[in-house]
Amino acid sequence: MSTSTQTLESHPLDNVVWRALNTRQIQFSAGDDRARRYMVDVAPFAGMREVSPAGFASLFPLVPQGDRVAMFTIEPVQPADRFEILVAKTGHQMIATRVAAPIQPRDFERLDDSSVQDMLTLVEASRPGPFSVRTNKLGDYLGIRVDGHLIAMTGERMKLEGFTEISAVCTHPDHRGHGYAHDLVSAVAQAVLDRGEWPFLHVFSDNLPAIALYERLGFTIRRTMHLTVLAAKP
Repeated sequence: MSTSTQTLESHPLDNVVWRALNTRQIQFSAGDDRARRYMVDVAPFAGMREVSPAGFASLFPLVPQGDRVAMFTIEPVQPADRFEILVAKTGHQMIATRVAAPIQPRDFERLDDSSVQDMLTLVEASRPGPFSVRTNKLGDYLGIRVDGHLIAMTGERMKLEGFTEISAVCTHPDHRGHGYAHDLVSAVAQAVLDRGEWPFLHVFSDNLPAIALYERLGFTIRRTMHLTVLAAKP
């Protein structure tokens, strides 16, 4: 659609980034009452109260040259002229009210700041999606090590009232096929449920193996979202 106003308020998860950055994760945000983004070293996601020319005007100074931001919206976005679209894809937002138990007992490690370099190394090898030097500050992360090496992890990212996102679901390519992702997601999602919240996650619509895994765990598709990655033009 054009840059005419797109209202994003219905279900809280329809405008998930905006809701998170104005509530439980406001300490990680930069922006104003029209557009906000996670700090650059935390995550690349941005949200607006409503998608509009005024919202893009507020977003522009939050995107340094060479940086990029990603937006989740319920309709396709056509940004203002000062932005370039780098990626435009659809993804499913999935949610669970109960989750399957782990396949087998695991020796999970709670990952703290001392593990950040190991986490970044694993992300580089497995490519689960955006993960920056302070992404781990957004929530709890669990990992599995083999011979001292971090080979799988899952954690929490966006948080808003009543909901926590499951993210960074990744396993090193040399260690796939052992059910690590299943059991890590199970453990992290169950901890969210135990707090009285609903776990949710995002997955590209064409990532059929991941969707099948999440469905086996008990997640269902709540709705399809549009993911748009933007860069500011010089």
